[in-house]
Amino acid sequence: VKRCEELKEELWLQECKEKFPHVCEIYQRIKPIFSYTAEDYTVIVPSGIEDIIEEGSKLHHCVGNNERYLERIERESSYVLFLRHTKNPKKPYYTLEVEPDGTVRQKRTMFDRQEKDIEEATAFLRKWQSVVANRLTSTEKKLAVRSKALREQEFLELKNNGVRIWTGGYNGRPLLEILMEDLMVNANVAAEPVLAAAA
Repeated sequence: VKRCEELKEELWLQECKEKFPHVCEIYQRIKPIFSYTAEDYTVIVPSGIEDIIEEGSKLHHCVGNNERYLERIERESSYVLFLRHTKNPKKPYYTLEVEPDGTVRQKRTMFDRQEKDIEEATAFLRKWQSVVANRLTSTEKKLAVRSKALREQEFLELKNNGVRIWTGGYNGRPLLEILMEDLMVNANVAAEPVLAAAA
């Protein structure tokens, strides 16, 4: 049974690599922008799809078995990053979904949950966003405009469709409400007009 599971994971990995061939290249490009270490916490940019699948497997959440996140990375509307304790950087802690300007869409730990410790980590993430804002290239700024528009469209669809979530102890709460609570816009980045992206 274990070997069957391993083969299934290997096939999934190979399928994802073929379907999303630019993830590794994208992560190499963004690593200098988003990697950051402080005394207590570290933000790690994964090397590629293998790291993302392993993260999802260890934390038992959907980032490792759902193509949606890989699609977003491939089109550069958001990236999956890892929040770790600096003293133990190899142990998964929280998984982040981050837009190209450092806006944090989601921060999730075991079984798609958030624990009380996220409040302390959130203070670190605000500092990290400030560092990211100073490192952004014109490419990331342009991608961020498009990413924000896609997020707003997605949020509108979630609202209109009344999507609810039943995992992670949310007991049928509207998914949009949970995502809005998670959202940390990078206030250090000057807002670009959305119309410029459409031009």
